[in-house]
Amino acid sequence: MIQRLAHWLGGIALHWFYRDVHITGSDRIPLHGPILIAMNHQNALVDAILALWIVPREIRLTAKATLGDSLLGAVLMKVVGIIPLRRASDDPASSDPIRNRLSFEAMIEEMRHGGAVLVFPEGKSHNDPEIAPLKTGLARAALRAREAGVRDIRIVPIGITFENKAEPDTAILAQVGDPIEMDDWPGSDPRQLTEAIAARLRIISLTGDIFPSGHHAMSHRNALIRLAAWWGRTMHKIPLRLARRQATRLSSDAGEPAMYTMTLGLGAIIVSYLIEVPIVWLLFGWIAGLLFLASLITGAYWAAYADHSPKRSRI
Repeated sequence: MIQRLAHWLGGIALHWFYRDVHITGSDRIPLHGPILIAMNHQNALVDAILALWIVPREIRLTAKATLGDSLLGAVLMKVVGIIPLRRASDDPASSDPIRNRLSFEAMIEEMRHGGAVLVFPEGKSHNDPEIAPLKTGLARAALRAREAGVRDIRIVPIGITFENKAEPDTAILAQVGDPIEMDDWPGSDPRQLTEAIAARLRIISLTGDIFPSGHHAMSHRNALIRLAAWWGRTMHKIPLRLARRQATRLSSDAGEPAMYTMTLGLGAIIVSYLIEVPIVWLLFGWIAGLLFLASLITGAYWAAYADHSPKRSRI
């Protein structure tokens, strides 16, 4: 339920900031069976939202353990079921080689039940155009799961390329690469497997056509949907404009404007709903209030998707 809601809200939030999300090779993502998703990491929280949007099945997220140091982060990790990963850089004074033992056990258990786990093997979000050196954690998790008797594990690389991640109304290209079949992987050295994952990520992270800035998807032909999209754009324009303005002020890094716009935008829209819906309720009755709320939610959906439906291809 939470994942479905996150998928729905995430898709809308992505289109509050970006113009298009183009996905190629989505048929390479297995719909069943244990998978580890290896994804490059250039846009902080936005990358996790993209993963939820791109992968057509429920996935278990991983994140740096320090996210749980704050109350809000700890609640988020608990509610969403995020698996914490502790990096060596999080505690340089300690080089405990089994610091992620419980996290690996959680990942293996998820795969044992045929689940999907998302890992950002670079270990951090960054602004460099090239892939950062990968950590061996994902490879070690895959090898340990195989040793524990989990079969049919596939490592699915997903490369994300941003036209300009800090600029609104730009495009995103998501490319799904060929999976690595762990049953057929000959070795047990995590460094060799990490190198293979890195090689596949490099192929799909820096190639492919990004839509030119002037390109827009064709508007939906259904008149009612176009009307709903117009209503949604009109009613959400002010809170989203305020969110973008505040996001620009708060951002000190290229990876922050989209993240702040999405999070602040969601908060601003909720506040606007809490103001507008009671007013309609008081003036015209509870039925009108509920219909008005439904129209806002429907409008938000079609404002995102009528002109910006994500394009998927099997290339």
